[in-house]
Amino acid sequence: MTGRRSTEPPPPRTELDTDEAWELLRTVRTGADAEAAGLVRDAEGRPRWNRDASPGARELADRYLPLCLAGPRLTFAQLGQSLDGFIATRTGDADYVTGEEDRRHLHRLRALADAVVVGAGTAVADDPQLTVRACTGAHPVRVVLDPHRRVPPHRKVFTDGSAPTLWVVSAGREGGHTPADGDLGGHDLDGHGFDGAGVEVLTLPDSAAFAPGNLVRVLARRGLGRVLIEGGGVTVSRFLHERALHRLYVTVAPVLLGDGVPGLRFAGTPVMRDALRPPTRRAALGEDTLFELDLGTPHPGPPLDGEHPESWQTRGEREHPVHHGDGQPLGRAETGGPEGPGGGALPGPPAADVQR
Repeated sequence: MTGRRSTEPPPPRTELDTDEAWELLRTVRTGADAEAAGLVRDAEGRPRWNRDASPGARELADRYLPLCLAGPRLTFAQLGQSLDGFIATRTGDADYVTGEEDRRHLHRLRALADAVVVGAGTAVADDPQLTVRACTGAHPVRVVLDPHRRVPPHRKVFTDGSAPTLWVVSAGREGGHTPADGDLGGHDLDGHGFDGAGVEVLTLPDSAAFAPGNLVRVLARRGLGRVLIEGGGVTVSRFLHERALHRLYVTVAPVLLGDGVPGLRFAGTPVMRDALRPPTRRAALGEDTLFELDLGTPHPGPPLDGEHPESWQTRGEREHPVHHGDGQPLGRAETGGPEGPGGGALPGPPAADVQR
């Protein structure tokens, strides 16, 4: 009896879509991870999928793979602003400077970070959640820099319980009480009564301890090596000016405000030829334009134990979190799903605001 060749057409080869591509990219931290996810380099060194992929899937690999592979110690920042450089109107209204595609980009950056950092002014003015909602991914630890302890206790980062929060304060006395490391839920800290779970207080000795390089090292000792500086303009500008950033993402919307809350502001050069001109990639995010600036290797101070001083790469496994006082080391929280990122030049073209 002879077999008969089937006349049925072979099953169609499925195309890698954007959602599946994002799920694969979330698993990538090393070259081996990238190969396992199905990513290879083309003849020009640009990343591509080793199977048929949609334009959106190809764009995700191009935009986020450099960030995925940047190592366990990475500090990056983002801002969304108007054409004339403002992140909000003069009344503080920022809903919304940039569009929905930039919101999705911002949430992907959060998902690729261990911690997301905001200053006290942003926490007070915008009451941000700082969680991952526009894509799948783990919530980063929310870090609020508040040396004078002026953020009200009813802000979402302290009450919603959706992700761990680290409240970073100064040891200076206010109201007769100095909060201790690890004080949290239910304690009245200078008038701050935290009802939500997952809030930990980290007390730094003085204003000098809030220097960007020191803050990055403090977070790294807690196992939070990949840090997103999200806002506001003053905080991002300080990290940029003090050379504490590997990458900077700036999304510019085609809108003119004329006046408002400025984005990047730092002591500049009097001579144009000395201006900062880092390698830059550009991409469209809907009507907005995303600029990704490669700022090279920051200078955060002496390396941690077991770390290469030149490259910020650890020699062995990722360092263990360090306990501070009685508080537990914070970790990331996994989300359920969507509701509706240093060194040499970046390989090819790539493709904000904190209140979203």
